[in-house]
Amino acid sequence: MIFFRVFSENYLKIAIIIGLFLGTFLIFKMLQRPPIYNATLKNITHTYAFDSVNKNCIWKVHQPYYYMDTINTVHWDGVIYKDIRDNYYTNGDWKYGFFPLFPMVWRFLHISSLFIGLFNYLLFGLSVLIISNFFFKEKIKSFTERFCVFITLLILPPIVTYYLPYADALTTFTFSMGIWGLMKKKYWIYFVSIFLFATSRPIFVHVGLAFLTLDLLYYLKHLNFKHFIKETTLKLLPLVSGTLLVFLLFYINSGSFFKYFEVINKYWKTSFSIPNQISDWSIESFGTNVFILFFLIAPSLVLFFKHFINLYFSKNSKVPQGIFKGDTVSIKDYFFYISIIYFTGVLVFTLFYQSGTLNGLNRYIFVSPFFLIFFFYGYQYLKDISWRVLIFSVLLLLIPSFIMLTGFPELDPEINFSDFGFFILLMDVLFLYSLKYMNDIVRVLLMILLTLINLTLVTYLYNIYLCNGWIYT
Repeated sequence: MIFFRVFSENYLKIAIIIGLFLGTFLIFKMLQRPPIYNATLKNITHTYAFDSVNKNCIWKVHQPYYYMDTINTVHWDGVIYKDIRDNYYTNGDWKYGFFPLFPMVWRFLHISSLFIGLFNYLLFGLSVLIISNFFFKEKIKSFTERFCVFITLLILPPIVTYYLPYADALTTFTFSMGIWGLMKKKYWIYFVSIFLFATSRPIFVHVGLAFLTLDLLYYLKHLNFKHFIKETTLKLLPLVSGTLLVFLLFYINSGSFFKYFEVINKYWKTSFSIPNQISDWSIESFGTNVFILFFLIAPSLVLFFKHFINLYFSKNSKVPQGIFKGDTVSIKDYFFYISIIYFTGVLVFTLFYQSGTLNGLNRYIFVSPFFLIFFFYGYQYLKDISWRVLIFSVLLLLIPSFIMLTGFPELDPEINFSDFGFFILLMDVLFLYSLKYMNDIVRVLLMILLTLINLTLVTYLYNIYLCNGWIYT
């Protein structure tokens, strides 16, 4: 009976994933129509458009959304991935800063530029399906509550990146399959999935250090060196192997085994420096970055330190827990705290290797498998907060948030639509917290309203990309 219930819920989740994609497409098409656009979005904010003469110039305008075709759907990193798909790494050294799995899969599938976004979105949807089935911390009895949480993750504005011809969807999917392998006690599935994960994007340093850091923290409790070496090796082996394969492929093509690092240093100037100020140039993502700093990373670090302080002072057995024994509780706990370390690592890298520029922070955190894990597992922690603590925390965190939102003259210091990402994400969090106080009818009605608001912003950000004005990530 339980099997059929889970089976039928998965079918419903798949229908929701497809339905939300179609809903997003419908909203986009509606806002391409002048009467609808003039009566709605035009009264709130501007849009973007190509210069009619110089296509490299992007103007703020009050015009309906741009159109989609095989040219407009490939900009920024998408141009690089498409070139690797078509020409491998023969056109320009700087393409070695991008890993080969996604363009090779794109080449194998023979999908046009117009439809690769649909493929990526479906991969993202499957990843959400896998992670949601495993990572709810406690079993939620309410059907509508489960699906409200599920839908909320699918409509968050930063997921717009999953609609683009970028590698993020494949990165998220391969890691999710690795989690599935662990849950099913199939190490070979974990190995193959994480191996492929490592060939999709240059994320090996962040993830590898996260594994090593958490294993060292647990080692300080159990002091079982043999267990520490075994667990860490099993986790890192596919990650290192996949990365070495990419470096080998780069060596065969370029003659340099460390071509990736040479390119990164030459074109991206990623050297360590102490930032003398915090800045950002990604106008539409700045509000999202502020939300990440104060409403994601700050609270998650509180949970993290609370957990390990309790762990070190507990009198429980020092028997080490491993993630390769099929213990689902240990797997969930482990990857939840890995996610927090990963978030923190991305923030540290952004601050100290981008000279304090926050640009890209929201993409590397929200558009990752670690955010999916954190979202579903952390929902129970959100539910357990008393309303008094929540209100106090929100009011307290709003103070530094507003200071940042209004403190950058180059990003328009007035609160306006460009900061909408911050307020929508805050609204999403408050909705999730309030689910426990609502009946099913109120939940459904508010979920519909929230979906319309979130997906409208998703289409707005996607329209910026189509105009080549991609100042979001």
